[in-house]
Amino acid sequence: MHDEPLSLPRRLAMVAWRARVGAIRSRLVQPEGSRQAYAAGRRSLRVLLVGSGPAVGWGVRSHDMALPGAIARQLAAATGRGAVVDVVPHPSAGVRRLPRLVDGARFERYDAVILSGAEADAVRLEEAHAWGERLRRLLTHVRSCGPRSVVWLGAQPLRSIAPDDSFAGGVAQCHGERLDATARTVCRETGALYAQLDAPAPDASTRHARRHRTPADYLFWARQIVDVLAPALQEREAQRATPTNDGGDRVDAIERLQLSLRGGDARLDGIVGTAKRTLGTEIAMFTVLDDRNEWPLASTGSVLRQIPIEQSACIHTIETPDGMVVPNAAEDVRFAANALVTGPAGLRYYAGYPVEAPDGTRIGALCVFGRSPRARADGEADLDVLRELALLTQRELWRWAPDG
Repeated sequence: MHDEPLSLPRRLAMVAWRARVGAIRSRLVQPEGSRQAYAAGRRSLRVLLVGSGPAVGWGVRSHDMALPGAIARQLAAATGRGAVVDVVPHPSAGVRRLPRLVDGARFERYDAVILSGAEADAVRLEEAHAWGERLRRLLTHVRSCGPRSVVWLGAQPLRSIAPDDSFAGGVAQCHGERLDATARTVCRETGALYAQLDAPAPDASTRHARRHRTPADYLFWARQIVDVLAPALQEREAQRATPTNDGGDRVDAIERLQLSLRGGDARLDGIVGTAKRTLGTEIAMFTVLDDRNEWPLASTGSVLRQIPIEQSACIHTIETPDGMVVPNAAEDVRFAANALVTGPAGLRYYAGYPVEAPDGTRIGALCVFGRSPRARADGEADLDVLRELALLTQRELWRWAPDG
């Protein structure tokens, strides 16, 4: 379908409308803090959400309450697995900018990548044919990089929100429908998935379109996205590869976070204390590993300052897809001769879950140690707790990142 040219006065009206909508959005609440949301569960699915429109989270204060959190919860409910959703939001990204946003992404970490840019390009009235070719190149590139599923989000109906409910908003919405028709064809031809975003119900109290988005809107869209994504993930049940953990990468990530210069942190101490009390162990730690040594950034029940990486249990943990349990270290060939097992500490039980830097590099683990062996089934249950606390640890750690 060819785009119908607008007259000069109408184009000028569109420019003025875009400026007004931009000014309104600049005053809206946006998510703060960690650009990640998660839902409880083991064997976590990992999703990367990139782009504009619903990915930005206009109208709510955290990504937990915006689209990332809603997708994580819906995906966990649909699959019975945990879910972690990382988000790279940009207020105006379309298919021209999205390649730069995903450039350098470690796609091997993700089971799915969700891309959002249709609304921004609909507002700009991008010509549909050229737009479709750029989208084709984008989807082909992302699919070639390794994620099992790639999802393109259709344009949200613009007139379902009050600031966009106007003549100009109607023009942009109609153009979004043209772009969506093109996107459906491109997704079908490239093997990507297409998720249509319908208009959420209007506010029940006013029967009018809302002035901004709400958690209910994001939940509404998350259901539509997961209805498309979950069956594709379940068809390909094989686990993604565990990220490699090169010592040089860990050193670089630790330097970016300046962890070697950090002193104690009350929040990390609180998480470690919770792990010790909840799991009933003698020792709990959040440890960091560079290319030579392991040291605790937070700990309770231990005076350990540093050990060579060759004696570390956590080096094995960060190489696992979903944490590690050692029911009895004295019977494990990897640790039976370790001084922490044979010496005065007399450690027997270990459980740990990996902790990542913002770029995905696994730099350490949240772990617990006990002096008595435990059954493996008990250890697997402990991992469920450690996973949740490890994700909380990541959030605290990421507050120290240079980009906040």
